[in-house]
Amino acid sequence: MDRSQIERNLGFLGQKLAEMQIKATIILMGGALMVTQMGNRKSTQDIDVVIATNDRGTYQAIQQAIALVAREKRLPPTWLNDDVTIVVDQVGKPKAPQHWRTFANLAVYVPELEYILALKLFAGRPQDDRDIQAIAQRLPVHTKAQAWSIVNGYIPPTQLRLRSGYTTQAIDRCFPN
Repeated sequence: MDRSQIERNLGFLGQKLAEMQIKATIILMGGALMVTQMGNRKSTQDIDVVIATNDRGTYQAIQQAIALVAREKRLPPTWLNDDVTIVVDQVGKPKAPQHWRTFANLAVYVPELEYILALKLFAGRPQDDRDIQAIAQRLPVHTKAQAWSIVNGYIPPTQLRLRSGYTTQAIDRCFPN
């Protein structure tokens, strides 16, 4: 999905939620965030989100709306998914998400870039290096020490110990100094 497809599909979801008389808030993550906020990618396979509710009934209704949009618009069942919530539950939520757009009954927020940088460095995946470099340039973060400072500000030490080797490798790949 490119930026316009992401926005169009979120619009479909917002409309479906309005039809169901449900208000929802999501936090945009992953590739969709990079496409819409950074512009360093042309497209993404899916829309990764955190669904901001603790109410089981509301969560299930939002999932139902997502599934209905998938069927009606012939999108893959995982076109919008909250798999990233597993990681967010382990490391913590963004500290200062900002409202980006509202699509009918769907409010969409984006996390601060420092949070996304910390998550991508924590994951340590080479395929994230381009995103890491784009975010680092925007912030700006130029050194290993600055990168570690951001990681340490967002990732709990107990979690960081589990992946410190991957995080170190990512920082070494992306920050020469």
